[in-house]
Amino acid sequence: MTPNRSPKHGFDVGRKCLFTITFLSCAFSARSFITSSVNVKTIRDHARCTIGEHQAARTFALHMASEDEARKLREEAKKLREEISSFQKEKDDVIKEAQEAERQVLAEKQEVRMRYSAEVPILKGDGNTVLERCDFAPRFPPETSTIETFNANLPLGIILGEDEETPGIIRVDEVVEDGNGFMAGVREGDLLRACTATQVTMETPTWQLMAGGIGQPKTKRFMYSVDGRPFEEVMEAVASNRMDPDERPIVLVIERRDV
Repeated sequence: MTPNRSPKHGFDVGRKCLFTITFLSCAFSARSFITSSVNVKTIRDHARCTIGEHQAARTFALHMASEDEARKLREEAKKLREEISSFQKEKDDVIKEAQEAERQVLAEKQEVRMRYSAEVPILKGDGNTVLERCDFAPRFPPETSTIETFNANLPLGIILGEDEETPGIIRVDEVVEDGNGFMAGVREGDLLRACTATQVTMETPTWQLMAGGIGQPKTKRFMYSVDGRPFEEVMEAVASNRMDPDERPIVLVIERRDV
């Protein structure tokens, strides 16, 4: 049998149901709010992570781009250094070849000069005599002869003659064996290019001139070039060495054809 319920009891039940519904609604709203808050936080954290990852990716991309650019610059710099090094090497090679060619030319000129020159005593203006190297143009075809010097005592024991085909060239026609000329090294067929000669001059100091003096004789010894001189004058120059008060050997500059 169903017990009787008073109206007040029904009111209490309804109120309880309403309270329960309200509580559940609030709880659901709170849960929704909490869930929404968690979702927002999650979204924010995800967004932060995404932004951070994007920035990191961008930084990495920029870093890689910078590395690529730096690598390209290094490669270009290396290529440029290699080109400069190659150019410098070519330049050095050209300079070296030019210097070598110049040295070769100078060596050839020096060889030619040594072939056609000789050291001979030269009388200076102050009266002193010094050895100097003098050049002689070849009378024989180029590079077929050499210039040599010989010191010989008088008498020479040689016979000189003028070349019949070329006037002005003095040739050794004959050499006396075991004579001074032969012992010095002169040979038949040699060309006489120069020789020492002596000249006697009168030197008069001022006081002698004032006293009416005639001065004192002084002998000068000098090199005499034979080229183009008359034969008689050459012979006188050779013979003048007898007047040397010091009796020094005569210096003969000879051009000799190569054997």
